[in-house]
Amino acid sequence: MLSLDLSKASKLKYLVFLLRLAEPTVQWITTALQTVESKSLQRISIRTHDDVPEKIGEEFHQEWQDLDRQLVQFWTTHSIRPRIAYVPRKGEEDMRDHAPRLLPELTKRGLVDLVRER
Repeated sequence: MLSLDLSKASKLKYLVFLLRLAEPTVQWITTALQTVESKSLQRISIRTHDDVPEKIGEEFHQEWQDLDRQLVQFWTTHSIRPRIAYVPRKGEEDMRDHAPRLLPELTKRGLVDLVRER
């Protein structure tokens, strides 16, 4: 798995990740976030591909739990409230429905912004 080392990006203010299920992106995002050392970071955004929710199985559950813990840590240490952008699905469940299972601590504490995109 390729990794992204953000430790040298000292003036980093905004991070935006595009989540695609076909690639190991959830784990990759968590690993990249673990390298952040910037004191300037203000926002972490994750844009989900519109077909992610229906394809998420239990095999990815642990990766999502790890991401949840990492994002809670960013809230605790830097007061950064993550933003999860999703495309609503007509008549089907979408990220808004799956967030409590995938990001339980963030949603339980009300620390995540779920943003509907078109």
